[in-house]
Amino acid sequence: MGGERDGEAGGPSRAGVSGARDSLIGGDASADSSGGAVASGESAERSAHGASGDGPGIQLVRGPVPLYHQAYNALRREIDSGRWGPGDRLPTERELGESFGCSLVTVRRALDELVREGSIVRTRGRGTFVRERAIERELADLTSFTAEMALKGLTPRTETLSTEIVESTPSTAERLGIELGLPVYSIERLRIVGDEPLLLEHVFIPEHFFPGLLSIDLNTTSLYAHLSERYGVDLVGGHETLEPALPSDREARLLKQDRGEPVLLLKLVSSSADGRPIEYCRTVVKGSRAKYHIDVSRPRTE
Repeated sequence: MGGERDGEAGGPSRAGVSGARDSLIGGDASADSSGGAVASGESAERSAHGASGDGPGIQLVRGPVPLYHQAYNALRREIDSGRWGPGDRLPTERELGESFGCSLVTVRRALDELVREGSIVRTRGRGTFVRERAIERELADLTSFTAEMALKGLTPRTETLSTEIVESTPSTAERLGIELGLPVYSIERLRIVGDEPLLLEHVFIPEHFFPGLLSIDLNTTSLYAHLSERYGVDLVGGHETLEPALPSDREARLLKQDRGEPVLLLKLVSSSADGRPIEYCRTVVKGSRAKYHIDVSRPRTE
């Protein structure tokens, strides 16, 4: 046969067949951006069948849209439509190549795009899977993790890693507005949804405000609810910063993610109704499962 697909010899070749073209592509035959030329007299259509029958089943057509991006769009639609749900394994690269009628180079470029945007994850020795959907949270709402997850119909679980009373460090003392060295509660907890760790939370609270705080079971009790019910202190506002970061080895291990995968680092100082800083919370959030929202408005001008 005349030209090679995507500049790679040995890619699966498909002769032109009759049938409806996929609606997303049009245009005359032309060179794909990844290289290679269309053979003289060859139809721009590609047959759509896969060895496993699990492929998207569309034809890739040479034209202004590169073949790899056509394949990406087709795979993206399969995920968005729910045909492939969170945790589902995608067909193999070879099966997708046969379904699309394109080379493995094209398939891999399409999959690389989906990996980069966080839609799929490759697992060595197991295959390629649709990533679990991100859990959406509101930055502007000051609610407990337990209450927030319950509102979303999710079942959260907490694993308390450590509880102790320590001397406040300079950064903690400054944030809490207390003298350096005054004792603070140090509470570190791993927050889990389903079977997956979502965030690692380290809370500091002045000890003299809440005697006996560590007597409760922090695995099953909401800290915010306990502060309100036992001590009469409600956290009503605060200041929070958010920045991307790379986790430490320990943080990556606890969150069950790669050391090189980014996380979101949140630093929150929560205050009571009278303006007293009550809590300093440093939270490391698994980047692949986090999506934050905040409402904005344009300031009025006189």
